[in-house]
Amino acid sequence: MTLQSSGAISLSNVSVELGRSASATTSLGEATVRTLAGVASGPISLSNLYGKSNLSFTPAGGASSGAAVALSDQRTTGSTITISCLQPATWTHSRTGSTAGTATVGSGGSASSITFTLNNATTIQRMSNWTVSGSAGGVVRYWTVQLVAEGFA
Repeated sequence: MTLQSSGAISLSNVSVELGRSASATTSLGEATVRTLAGVASGPISLSNLYGKSNLSFTPAGGASSGAAVALSDQRTTGSTITISCLQPATWTHSRTGSTAGTATVGSGGSASSITFTLNNATTIQRMSNWTVSGSAGGVVRYWTVQLVAEGFA
């Protein structure tokens, strides 16, 4: 979950954001805290952590549906794209195009990654398009996924 953007932040809050227990020993100068704060060296304070989140999606998604990140893969017999998250996310998606396209997580389902696949053992080109969002820890990201399977010539 994202740290608050104002008010008091404690090292206990930071520990929880890093996936540790609230009572874990955490110090401002340690590498994981500096990475979270975005302060590589020099002075660091708790205020550097306002609004920071240890959550990330790979590949990074867009911050709104209007700024979705476009992902695509094109192959002869099948194409695949995987989106991952550091923690389980709720994935929402809809598909247009070939019904041969599949997702490893149903829309509304939860998992730490989702894989979209389009297989093709025919001579006809197939294409599937997905509109995707992933939500975890109060963070929502957006993608469009296009898979093309050319088929055998």
